[in-house]
Amino acid sequence: LAPVRNDAVKALPDEQPLWPIPRSFTYGKDKVLLSHDFQFNVQSASNGQVLPTGSYPVLEKAIVRCQDRFQIKRSTAILSTATATSSEIVNTFTLSELIVIVEDAQATLEYGVAESYTIHISGQDDSNYNSLKQEGSSAQKRGLDVNEGPTATAGASAILTARTQWGVIHGLETFLQLVQAGKPPSSESLAGAAAGQTVENRLEIPNAPWMIQDEPLYSHRGILLDTSRNYFPVKDIIRTLDAMSIVKLNVFHWHVLDQQTYPLVSRRYPDLSAKGAERPDYIYTPEDVVNIIKHGEERGIRVLPEFDTPGHTASWGRSYPNITVCLDEQPHSQYAAEPPAGQLDPLQPFTYTLLDGLIKEWGAQFPDSQVHAGGDEVNFKCWRTSERLRDYISNPSRRAEYEKALPPVPKASLDEDKFKRTKSGSQSGEDRLLEVYLDRALGMFLSQGKRPIVWEELALEHNVKLPESVIVQVWKSASNAKRVIEQGRPVILSSAEFWYLDCGAGQWLIGAQKTSWCSYSSWQRIYSYKLNDQLNAEQQKLVYGGEVCMWSEQTSPSNLDPNLWPRSAAAAEVLWSGPHDDQGQERPLLHAAKRLVAVREQLVQIGVAAAPMFPSWCSKNLEGCLAV
Repeated sequence: LAPVRNDAVKALPDEQPLWPIPRSFTYGKDKVLLSHDFQFNVQSASNGQVLPTGSYPVLEKAIVRCQDRFQIKRSTAILSTATATSSEIVNTFTLSELIVIVEDAQATLEYGVAESYTIHISGQDDSNYNSLKQEGSSAQKRGLDVNEGPTATAGASAILTARTQWGVIHGLETFLQLVQAGKPPSSESLAGAAAGQTVENRLEIPNAPWMIQDEPLYSHRGILLDTSRNYFPVKDIIRTLDAMSIVKLNVFHWHVLDQQTYPLVSRRYPDLSAKGAERPDYIYTPEDVVNIIKHGEERGIRVLPEFDTPGHTASWGRSYPNITVCLDEQPHSQYAAEPPAGQLDPLQPFTYTLLDGLIKEWGAQFPDSQVHAGGDEVNFKCWRTSERLRDYISNPSRRAEYEKALPPVPKASLDEDKFKRTKSGSQSGEDRLLEVYLDRALGMFLSQGKRPIVWEELALEHNVKLPESVIVQVWKSASNAKRVIEQGRPVILSSAEFWYLDCGAGQWLIGAQKTSWCSYSSWQRIYSYKLNDQLNAEQQKLVYGGEVCMWSEQTSPSNLDPNLWPRSAAAAEVLWSGPHDDQGQERPLLHAAKRLVAVREQLVQIGVAAAPMFPSWCSKNLEGCLAV
């Protein structure tokens, strides 16, 4: 685990428990009060002109969400307050607007897009900010623009600067966390009570002046949600995206298909969901997909679909049994990771006819430049149940004849992307059969301009050719990251030892007496995952980020929220801020617990049923809840 204490780490003020913690920040002892007519002023970084937010819907909707949550703060009853006493406050200023300066308000949402931002909140005279501008801050050297603020007035000033609209979204989330609800002046309360009116809380920003310079450590910060083993209505996915936005997660890895069900409606092949979905209404229509992608984009979240093949495809066989092998074979444990058994047939020509049509349809549905192609847990015993596949595996001299009947490998992929073998030495017949499939399936994705992501087995357990551009998601062991990186391949990390959220619930197969194959990860263990462990500086460049994984064998709409939250928020800070502060000090669990409690409360406020971290008494008495 991370250390419980580390007094060398600079802490945030108790009343402003920002999450994820900014990469760099300073604060003071003034208080800023938001005026009743507080507004947002969005400007272009190039000429300072006001941008009409109606022409930039992502910005417009982000500001509306911010205003809505301000209203929640205004109207929520204050039972206690931890704000500074009047003797501690040096000055009080009034703030009438937040100036938002954006360089590119129409940047494409994609891996690696700039998400940095700065926030400066000052009173009349902020020498700290002036010195930062004169000397040139470290943020400017990293490409984080610190723009000239407005001329000082009797009131406070606040500026949010970002390279893109995605940075603005993240900056607004931080600004929201800085703003606290304070009790209105007693004169207003008395006057309102006399008139029979409800008096709103006062919005204030303690500890000004604030200077925050922030950007993510990793560009890929995600949650995987499996919607095949148990179905989740669109409203649950939408709520998950809302929660992700609060903690600056930016990838929704949608594991939409698996062996149990096929809920994604295809216009080209409607029988796939008509016969493969659990129920006629347990489906995702093309309109659902559009709405989910749009909702994510408005919050800076990429929707990354996974179409896991050639294993995990029994549900495809409900409508097209001729393209599957070992469908429903028993005992299932011999032929699949879990029931029901069934894999795609790599020597059936119609397998590729179907795939080609689906991949073109998916490419049009999902705009992201990356796609997850699966590739995990391929079971060779399943393929050996087919006489034809056994013949191919066992007789190299007859393989060419079988391959001649298949469509050729897409030329575009061969022209534009080099392929590199995962291992040296001789190749088994089973791996050759797998490679026949991968050449065509991955080639089809590449032909659609999609960069494929695959699970680690293809890189570590098979001798096959993979595109040089392929990204590998590591899940079996944290130590496997280095093995993949030594092949020169980039990784997304989701070690089951730390970031599998389904672990620890016990075996679900009827009659099984064993515990889960992996242990439950508390928020503290999730927070302690060091993605760069044992990697040198060059190897660390190939870590694109990570994901927590919510496999749904024992998760449904009834327990989705408490299984995801607040544990996913712990991963969000690891991915955004890293485990160390700007001085190289490791962040302690005690600091994290204090802030994570506040994040959980924010999630509950927006309707997320986040699980408790500990007895509620501990929320106010953290020192009394330390492990002895």
